[in-house]
Amino acid sequence: MKFYKSIATGILCFICATVGAQKDSIKTPWIEVNGYIKDIQSTYFIQKIDSNASMNLIHNRLNFKFTISPKISARLEIRNRIFYGEQVKLIPNFGKTINEYNGLLNLSHLWIDEKSFVAHSVIDRMLVQYIDEKWDIKIGRQRINWGINNIWNPNDIFNAYNFLDFDYEERPGNDAIRIQRNLNNSSVLEFAYKPGKYKDEHTVAFLYKFNKWNYDFQFLGGIYQTDYVVGGGWAGNIKDAGFKGELSCFIPKRNTLETSETVSFSLMADQTFKNDWYVSIAGLYNSNPTNVFAASESFNNSNLSAKLLFPFRYNFYTTIMKTISPIASCNFSFIYSPEKHTLILVPTYAWNVAANFDLDFTAQSFFMEQNNAYKNGITQIYIRGRWSF
Repeated sequence: MKFYKSIATGILCFICATVGAQKDSIKTPWIEVNGYIKDIQSTYFIQKIDSNASMNLIHNRLNFKFTISPKISARLEIRNRIFYGEQVKLIPNFGKTINEYNGLLNLSHLWIDEKSFVAHSVIDRMLVQYIDEKWDIKIGRQRINWGINNIWNPNDIFNAYNFLDFDYEERPGNDAIRIQRNLNNSSVLEFAYKPGKYKDEHTVAFLYKFNKWNYDFQFLGGIYQTDYVVGGGWAGNIKDAGFKGELSCFIPKRNTLETSETVSFSLMADQTFKNDWYVSIAGLYNSNPTNVFAASESFNNSNLSAKLLFPFRYNFYTTIMKTISPIASCNFSFIYSPEKHTLILVPTYAWNVAANFDLDFTAQSFFMEQNNAYKNGITQIYIRGRWSF
């Protein structure tokens, strides 16, 4: 399917729905449209602020939902982005990097790929869904979220995401089939299959979820590309604090000198205190780290995997959030790893200016040992405005 044909289909459906709604505003519309437009001004500097480079991102999203019948619906969601500025020029092959979409179908298009100006579009949701009291079946490009924790999700074998990419709230999707069967009020059995372009790129697995002792448990097993995968997780409370965990073990299908088992394990606890304070702590262990981290690509790199959610063996995360008023909040997060004493500081201020307009300020500052000295590798500052419709 050509990308421009997909765009034309979405626009045609929107026009038809608008005309239909004008003729009969009483009936439930068979198409719903929403989305947003964002503008992100960013700048980064290495150690000294006078060595900065800036970039501007215009980010638009169009979401179409089609209600075909009470049990059948469809979704088409398009992500459009325009990047321009000095920072684009400094990142090698920037256009090709953001155009790498892990999908079976080619539903992305790089409209413009210049040294300091890039325009890109991708359909990251395109699916048909059937749902009733017992079954929930989705076919097409979708997000299959099997993760439990807020930051690191070893169980998210289909759609692992980069939490430093704060501008992608919807998170990546995949071309897949997902079948859910509600066994009773407290248990669900799921099957999901994501075909790959090549032999060792398929992912297929089962997930069983149930509730016991006021805890939600889940177990999964299947094939993750070149590995067999088994895992599970839980979510519950210890007194007033939330307590969650996930574990996945990846076992190579073929044993060679270059393959080995990988264990990924994460824990998380969080609690809301009086006066609207919120604290969350998390940890991640990975038995096969790469110890290679490119801070300059952290925001734009969404090609992570459940086997490697972060490049170090031991990783720790903490966030402290304070709600200042019903329309404003402050958030301070940091990630630390003993490997080279890597530290990432992420302060955020969010302001709901109006009912459909938000403004926030975010910084990401990276520190680590370099040449026997502790240095600030890079600091990135973002100012983002979002208008939703």
